[in-house]
Amino acid sequence: MTDSMIDAAQDYLTLISENRVKTIMNIKTLLERHPSETVISLLQDLARQKEKTLMELIQADKTSSAINETVATMFRLHMAIQTIQDNLPHEQEVAA
Repeated sequence: MTDSMIDAAQDYLTLISENRVKTIMNIKTLLERHPSETVISLLQDLARQKEKTLMELIQADKTSSAINETVATMFRLHMAIQTIQDNLPHEQEVAA
């Protein structure tokens, strides 16, 4: 995986507001030390945790702004996963 592809995935996991930068997860080091599939699995686990949190938030208070933040985080995790998956080498299918 190239540095530009890692940066593209990391961009989805970084939120920049007017006075702060929040990183959902720093995947550059993870991708240097672990296979892409392992990092994808970790991101998927985090997305599942956020989904559970979202359900709890909705049950507790449908007007909570934390719902918006959780949905945005889930979307960003999904996009980072897609970016990594799109750049994995694909196995060639052998026609029988």
